[in-house]
Amino acid sequence: MGKDYYEILGVKKGATQDEIKKAYRKRALEYHPDRNKDSEAEQRFKEINEAYAVLGDPSKRKQYDTYGPEQFNQRFTQEDIFRGFDFESIFRNMGFDVNDMQGFGGSIFENLFGGGGRRGDYGNSIAYALEVPVKEAYFGSTKSINVKHTVRCGRCNGNGVEPGSRMKRCEKCNGEGQARTTRRTPFGIIQTVSTCDKCGGSGSFPERVCSMCRGTGRSQKTDSIDIKIPKGVRDGMKLIVRGMGDYGADGSGDIEMHIRIKNDTDFILEDDDLRYRLKVPFYAAILGDEAEIETFEGKERIKIEPGTNPGAEIRLRGRGMPHFNRQGSGDMIIELDVSMPSRMSKEQEELIQRFKELDPGVHQKKKGFWGG
Repeated sequence: MGKDYYEILGVKKGATQDEIKKAYRKRALEYHPDRNKDSEAEQRFKEINEAYAVLGDPSKRKQYDTYGPEQFNQRFTQEDIFRGFDFESIFRNMGFDVNDMQGFGGSIFENLFGGGGRRGDYGNSIAYALEVPVKEAYFGSTKSINVKHTVRCGRCNGNGVEPGSRMKRCEKCNGEGQARTTRRTPFGIIQTVSTCDKCGGSGSFPERVCSMCRGTGRSQKTDSIDIKIPKGVRDGMKLIVRGMGDYGADGSGDIEMHIRIKNDTDFILEDDDLRYRLKVPFYAAILGDEAEIETFEGKERIKIEPGTNPGAEIRLRGRGMPHFNRQGSGDMIIELDVSMPSRMSKEQEELIQRFKELDPGVHQKKKGFWGG
């Protein structure tokens, strides 16, 4: 069943645009998620904005009144409905700080409306997988990447019309963008309304299309852009580069950088911790020793306690990955990998044999304590 936008805003079908605007403002303030913490407020807020995106636009309102709620919602997608609806300007005029509503992984507009209506018909976002070495994630960095995207045609400036030509009114629909067909049936005269197939619903078309973009208003281009990687960025996070996506009717979409952390041969990122595997000779594990490792911040000396078992861990507090967007860091976990010699000299073998003879475990073996 279609949505009754007039009922959602609480106005009559014959309401003026000013009455619709006032009703929208009142209800949007009432159900805005920053003010109303009710579990259903977010859904109501979205419905209110959807209703205003249609009724606040005279052209969309005319189509809504023509088709009726049910057919309108069948014919038009959410992208169609929110196209041209400038959320940021509207909310800013209502007294909300738009910057406070923005987040690292997106914004309130993207969370509520799927990113389709934040700044009007701004084309499509481009998803880009960005691999970041763990060391660059530790310090933060800037990466240069090449992005192939759709841009505004430089010849026609995006309108699809050949320079020197002009847009002319569609004769088929008389500039309305809709074609009406009337036919007589046993049940009476039925009139159907459809999008004009000559002008595509715009009501006009160019006398001559642009020779460069063939009337699309778009062309392909590869740009090199610099991406700032924040310190402490994590795998799966998303960076948004505004205005560098594919070009739409009113501008360009965004690039969504999906972060993938690449571990190196020494350090592996585990949540906020950095794991480092240190090879330790068996005699150092038995007798104890000191070792030096190369961390991202420089050399670090650690103490190996006597009698250390394989797989034992040494935790260095606060030496791991910096937290994203807040103070502090995780830990560095040094996992001790006790290595055994693959070859020994005769003298070494004799010393090990002597150790075996002195080991109390040898006598325990005779009593069946470990496999005897």
